[in-house]
Amino acid sequence: VKELEREYPEKIKVLYTQWTRENQSGGFQLKKQSDLALAQAKGDWCLYIQADEVLHEADHSRILEAIEKASLRPEVDGIVFNYIHFYGNFSYQIRGRNWYRKEVRAFKNGKQIEAFRDAQGFRKEGKRIKVIPSGARVFHYGYVRTSQSLRKKAEQMAQWWGEKVIDSPESFLLKRHVGLSKFNQTHPKWMERKIADNSKYCDPMKGSRSWDKNEIKNAITFLWESLVPYRIGEFKNYDLI
Repeated sequence: VKELEREYPEKIKVLYTQWTRENQSGGFQLKKQSDLALAQAKGDWCLYIQADEVLHEADHSRILEAIEKASLRPEVDGIVFNYIHFYGNFSYQIRGRNWYRKEVRAFKNGKQIEAFRDAQGFRKEGKRIKVIPSGARVFHYGYVRTSQSLRKKAEQMAQWWGEKVIDSPESFLLKRHVGLSKFNQTHPKWMERKIADNSKYCDPMKGSRSWDKNEIKNAITFLWESLVPYRIGEFKNYDLI
């Protein structure tokens, strides 16, 4: 990031902030830090991206077109992106009730829009914001990890959710969940170097099954969505118009 700041001083500003333990529930610090960055935004639009998310270069034109359309409509607050969640390694994606399908990642500045809960999405004065679809994708790599990295992730995230890490070998192994499938499209070009080391990451197809009530519910939901393109009770931070 510092190298990018030196290369593009007129475009990049690095913010140095304190992450505190004042509130460890619900990922509050992620909201706080996102709002601190948002307060420094000067442009007409804000594009928000987290460290384990990547945009595909093939979608740049879709993002710009959606922003142009939304800019002409005062009632529209932002644009929504489609999510691809990767699980275990770069070869597998996962879909299911526990994985959100869409989320807001670009919105108009100066409309009192703030991060919501753990900054998965954004809201305006506590209400869902109005958006249009962009057709662009967010490649989410948060669960492309080695078993050692899964343990480190669990330990780090527990700090911000107020959760206790269960210290057992099984806790850091990925399960073979319903909704796993091969990913046969291209990844963003920025990921080429990491994808070359794909073999060192977890193979989710070798994980064990765990048919608890959540997985049974997930299987039923997955079957339903294969027949009807509607998710019952889906959590959303936006209203699609």
